[in-house]
Amino acid sequence: MKTRYTKVIRDLTSDYSRSIMLVLAIALGVFGIGTILSGYSVIKREMNSNYMGTVPASATIELEDSIPKGLVESVLQFPSIEAAERHATISARMKVGDKWYPLLLFVVDDFKNKKTNKPSHLSGEVVPATGSMLVERTAFSIMQAKEGDELLVKIPNSVARSIKLSGTVHDPSLAPAYQEQTGYGYMTLSTLHQLDSTKGFDQLRLLVSEKKHSREHITAKAQEVAALLSKSGYTVHEIQVPPPGKHPHQGQVTTIMSVFIIFSFLVLALGSILVATSIATLMVKQTRQIGVMKTIGARSIHIIKMYGLMVLILCVAALFIAIPLSRVAGAVFYQQIAALLNLEITNSKIPFWVAMLQVASGIIVPLLVTAIPVIRGSRISVRKAIDNIGVSDQAQQRPSSLAQFSFASGTFKLSLRNVFRQRSRLTMTLSLLAAGGAMFMTALNVSDAWDKNLERIYEQRLYDLEVKLNTRLPSQDALDKVQAIAGVTSTETWLQSPTAFKTNSAFDVTQTYPDKGHGSFSLLALPLSTRLLKPTVIKGRWLNDPAANEVVLNQLATSKAKKIELGDKIFLSAEGIQSEWKVVGFTEDVGSPATAYVSLEAFSKLQIKEATTLLRIAYADRSRSNAYTLNKEVENLLERENISVKGTVPVWLLYNAIAGHMKVLVNSLMSLAVLMALVGIMGLMSTMSMNLLERTREIGVMRAIGATPSKIKNMVVWEGWLIGFFSIFIAFALSLLLSTFLGRLIGSMAFGTPLSLDVSWMAFVWWLTLVAGGAYVATLYPAKRASKITTREALAYE
Repeated sequence: MKTRYTKVIRDLTSDYSRSIMLVLAIALGVFGIGTILSGYSVIKREMNSNYMGTVPASATIELEDSIPKGLVESVLQFPSIEAAERHATISARMKVGDKWYPLLLFVVDDFKNKKTNKPSHLSGEVVPATGSMLVERTAFSIMQAKEGDELLVKIPNSVARSIKLSGTVHDPSLAPAYQEQTGYGYMTLSTLHQLDSTKGFDQLRLLVSEKKHSREHITAKAQEVAALLSKSGYTVHEIQVPPPGKHPHQGQVTTIMSVFIIFSFLVLALGSILVATSIATLMVKQTRQIGVMKTIGARSIHIIKMYGLMVLILCVAALFIAIPLSRVAGAVFYQQIAALLNLEITNSKIPFWVAMLQVASGIIVPLLVTAIPVIRGSRISVRKAIDNIGVSDQAQQRPSSLAQFSFASGTFKLSLRNVFRQRSRLTMTLSLLAAGGAMFMTALNVSDAWDKNLERIYEQRLYDLEVKLNTRLPSQDALDKVQAIAGVTSTETWLQSPTAFKTNSAFDVTQTYPDKGHGSFSLLALPLSTRLLKPTVIKGRWLNDPAANEVVLNQLATSKAKKIELGDKIFLSAEGIQSEWKVVGFTEDVGSPATAYVSLEAFSKLQIKEATTLLRIAYADRSRSNAYTLNKEVENLLERENISVKGTVPVWLLYNAIAGHMKVLVNSLMSLAVLMALVGIMGLMSTMSMNLLERTREIGVMRAIGATPSKIKNMVVWEGWLIGFFSIFIAFALSLLLSTFLGRLIGSMAFGTPLSLDVSWMAFVWWLTLVAGGAYVATLYPAKRASKITTREALAYE
């Protein structure tokens, strides 16, 4: 019967506000799914193509000696080695204005025929001339320079010299320079020698031809090559095998995006619940109509098809709105993530399957959720449908205790009783509001926990500047001069050396990436009387015997080995020297790489000649502006004292670098929370409209016995506020669970340790305000409409 479909159209157009709200509820979920999936699909593809486009080396063998070309040619004859080339990486410094910044120099043997870790050339010279270097595109902002300018560069144990910035490259394997506050340069060996260095190529990068994604196979081949080099008289320092074929941040991005996808589907599920609630209420209102249709021959399947068509029309309308908008938002999203990861979007095409998944989920999920109330409503018998008077026995049940509040007004009591009239609908509404509130408070809780965890960088590090020296130990006179600077409260010298857990292999094998940062592991020796470190010991104890070979491991160090317990003996290898240590404690470090802490005295017994001296300096005023000023004064003093500096790391720089890594992801979490909050508010608006629609005759009776329009309006507003008030406590409890889950996830990705559960009371206050305001807005139109219904119209309503 075509009449059925005419009825569907009339039902949809008879209440435009309700239909628009339901379309928006579905559209928000489809929009969230499309935005996240569009961004993720592009980022996943481009991350892989960008990173693998550089042809990352399978392994890097670091030697103590310079590598001649003949050695590379002999390695190429080795079975299963597809490519081999020499390389060098230098930690230098660059002067920007009156401040020195870290500069990572990559010394390339052959720019034109580079086989591994190849940056993409963007502009300027392809092969930098002697006295010039190419610059990674993100580093110009740190250098405060442009192509063609000159930069003052200083390598360890040399004088500063001007280097021309002759070209630009893009290296997606490196984090953006502004995050690390570090410059990236690419130069030839002749330019390095012009900087007063006699250093040659000391890294041999290998590319295997088989099982390119097997770390075990790569490690075995690298060890075979290293053994050959060792037999040839070369001293192997270590073998670096980063996770094969994986961008340094690939695991983090995949994990957090998976969480976002789950939450975006949750938004759609909440919107679908809202649609189901609305359709169920409409069917209750049209119970007599269903009875009439069944009287003249309609079967349950016809009723199901009719209301299913109504939901399908809402879904299609939502898809037309959500899909185009999600593609625009997805483009913005993946551009932000690309900037965060230093990726170049070479193919911005969003896969076709994203739109197909949006269509499928945007239709199937709402239909499945609404199927339960539609099927239940379609099975009503003709007699029961015709006899329906609009109020069920369950609806007439009243919580009698609610009427006992002697302090409350009659309007408030009536509103409170009305809240519990349709308990199934109340449950749905509370679920929508609670889910939205829980996500909203969770986003703010996690954001606050993130900020507080970052503050632990300052709480654990009681120093403000770390100076890496090329000399083993500065003179006491120089230390006294640093200590004498106004504003300096304390100075200490520590020692540091790269290390690795000793295995059955004859060589140290690490997971360090070519940037020397990601995947690194250090042995850090400190005086036990230190006043510049406040470790967070989570198990065991801190070091207390300076002569004992005792070690404390941080959370990232323990993740590099099999299960380690207190009292275990571990073997560490540093600069080819093996040592045995007893594990006495574990710490949580914020912002530190994998680290093994030992006493300065025990470390000195190892006689590691290549250990780096760290000069750590604390200031009375720890503000960034003061630290910036004093850092320059310290550096100038060390320069006057002819103390060779390898690099400086202010604590504020470390803070900013870590904060920048997750900013976009935390903001994305907040955006999803806002979507869920909107769905919750719309759910309340829908519920209030339906409640008043059902009680139209009741309102007429109230008007007939003297209720004024303002009284009716106040009753409706109080009802909305009460529902919102009840939802807050459920949302708060859920937010604690979600905050714990996301805190563990995000903290483990960023710091290797969960974020602490931080309850943001401002989040609670904000949500309370939003619910109060949203409830008022949600009830404003229904209340206004109810207050304008005349007694005659209300009593005549069917």
